[in-house]
Amino acid sequence: MAVITIHIVSDVICPWCYIGYRSLQRAIDLYQKTYPGGSKDEFEIVWKPYFIDKEPPAESEVMSERMLRRSKDPKMVEANQTRLKRIGAQFNIHFNFDGRMGSSRLAHQLLHLVYQEKGSEMQCKVSDQLFRYQFELGEDISKMDVVVDAAVEAGMDEDEVADWLVSDKGIAEMEQEEKEIRDTGKIEGVPHYIIGKQHLEGAADYTEHMEAFIAAHEAAAQCN
Repeated sequence: MAVITIHIVSDVICPWCYIGYRSLQRAIDLYQKTYPGGSKDEFEIVWKPYFIDKEPPAESEVMSERMLRRSKDPKMVEANQTRLKRIGAQFNIHFNFDGRMGSSRLAHQLLHLVYQEKGSEMQCKVSDQLFRYQFELGEDISKMDVVVDAAVEAGMDEDEVADWLVSDKGIAEMEQEEKEIRDTGKIEGVPHYIIGKQHLEGAADYTEHMEAFIAAHEAAAQCN
């Protein structure tokens, strides 16, 4: 049995990171069903912070307006939304771009603390709910009450999460981790996956993920 650790460098306000996570989950399922001995392997997924908006707007804004502000081209915005909805539907993601979007710092603070206090499995559950709240329910995850609701949906205790977020707990460490990730010079965009010694950029397809899983499995076998 091998334990395959996957680090996902991600921002919870990036729609491609949501798609990428669902694609990764399918790749893991395929690997465990088809690769010899793969069903015995375990996966640990750890989320790492990245800010696609290093200086987010002071106030949250409607997602469609945000996309227009960044691209300056209404036709490109429409095309991007159509593409995201089409690809998202393949992963049972139903994108809603009518909601508001702001800073992701509160969400990253939560994800950092969840990993430190509860482990990677709960961190994945919380991350999935943050994506769902932002991109499907049209909620604004820059707001504390929304972030708390998403965490509770994932199985966290409401009072515990609220206590974390009203404090500065974990913020400095999370921001330092994000800086160190940027300073490596290896991350050009997100999602970015680190699987063993391999780096995969973007919403990688099953083939790339499978090859990385197999390489990690073989490396673990050589160490045993």
